[in-house]
Amino acid sequence: MDAAVRRLEICVVEDEEDLREEIVGALQDAGFGVRGFPGSRELYASLLATPCNIVILDIGLPGEDGFSIAERLHGLGSMGIIMLTARGQTEDRVRALMGGADAYMVKPVDLRELLAVIGSLARRMQFGSVTESGVAGQDNVARAWAMSADGWTLFDPEGNSIPLTSQERAFLQCLWQRAGEAVSREDLAVAMGGDPYEYDFHRLDTLVSRLRRKAADAGLALPLRAVRGTGYLFLPVSVPVSEPFQERA
Repeated sequence: MDAAVRRLEICVVEDEEDLREEIVGALQDAGFGVRGFPGSRELYASLLATPCNIVILDIGLPGEDGFSIAERLHGLGSMGIIMLTARGQTEDRVRALMGGADAYMVKPVDLRELLAVIGSLARRMQFGSVTESGVAGQDNVARAWAMSADGWTLFDPEGNSIPLTSQERAFLQCLWQRAGEAVSREDLAVAMGGDPYEYDFHRLDTLVSRLRRKAADAGLALPLRAVRGTGYLFLPVSVPVSEPFQERA
């Protein structure tokens, strides 16, 4: 396997800890940069800070399943997706491949076969390496949203930025820590220094409205969604319009 392929950054999403550690360790021994996660929330939070080239996904995950994650990541058009699952039915294979997966492998898998699939996928997609700034050498790595180290500036994947007020900063940092997960309005109120029993939640809606307008004025499409009956969530990747996120009335 050539040196360029070994510079790939790979994320492994597997809820069985022993198996996840085994896969991560084997790929690290093969020379890859590898990060392992038990589910989608942890994956999305990591991608906000550090992009990757290939994601290896189990299907039967807690919360959001592998099918949904694959469809979401496929919307970026820049990451390779390998399904690694115990489910060998034809229907599952077809659904995964139609939903954006590049390869479908059934457990248990021989490491040599997995390495061959990774190498083939990498060559086919002509990946560049991930630099320290998070930008691929050939612009084929999904760049993510980012916050400055002090939390006072928000950057979009193109490097555009907006300054944040203290309340906007506290609001986004709370969502950031739970990226991809709906955060309750009460938790957000607490994060901004309020008492959830006395807080006027119209203030929260006003803050969100102003933040969206500020982002739009700067040319940023803020990946912030309101979840009816819960609160808000921040999405590190694109979400198709058909997904069931609803704005509050």
